[in-house]
Amino acid sequence: MQPSRDGALVDLVDRILVKGVILQADVIISVSGVPLIGINLKAAIAGMTTMVDYGMMGTWDEQIRKTVLAGTSEEAPLGNNEEIILKTFGSYYCHDKSASDVWKSGYLYVTNERLFLFRKTPREIIFETTIDKIKGLSVNTNENLKEENGTLQVLIRNDFSTKIEFIRTTKVDVLKSKLEEITTKLVKSEKVLVSAN
Repeated sequence: MQPSRDGALVDLVDRILVKGVILQADVIISVSGVPLIGINLKAAIAGMTTMVDYGMMGTWDEQIRKTVLAGTSEEAPLGNNEEIILKTFGSYYCHDKSASDVWKSGYLYVTNERLFLFRKTPREIIFETTIDKIKGLSVNTNENLKEENGTLQVLIRNDFSTKIEFIRTTKVDVLKSKLEEITTKLVKSEKVLVSAN
């Protein structure tokens, strides 16, 4: 008998990692019709991104990632006049062609010039935008996540496109208020420059 399609095992593993599987079993061991032992088994199997999205193992995942990321003392690359306003652990929802819709973790930096997510190992900037391109902010809370672990939606406008990026952090309200504060200052300084001419 031939399989109906190639890669059925790959599809199964992909399904388990992306969507998840819940296994539930009730077993009763009896002797001569008398129940002696009862076993109730429940297991959820999924990729960590899916588990966190459904409110499972979020705290554990965050603490493990913090521990791993804190293992090195490297700091993010900053420009000459760049000052750090906020640094916190966070995640960015990566939905480009190279990654298949996953949350990537690192340290979120808010500076006087940009917002970016930096990962120490391997050393890379996962997400980056300049402050002047941020045109809107909103917090989206998920009933599965703790209230303070909401997702910040950042509206970014480039020359030819507008897109929404998703960022998670335990300090989502602090992150939003700092970004609002900086963008307000930037808008005021631009108005002053325009009116001076």
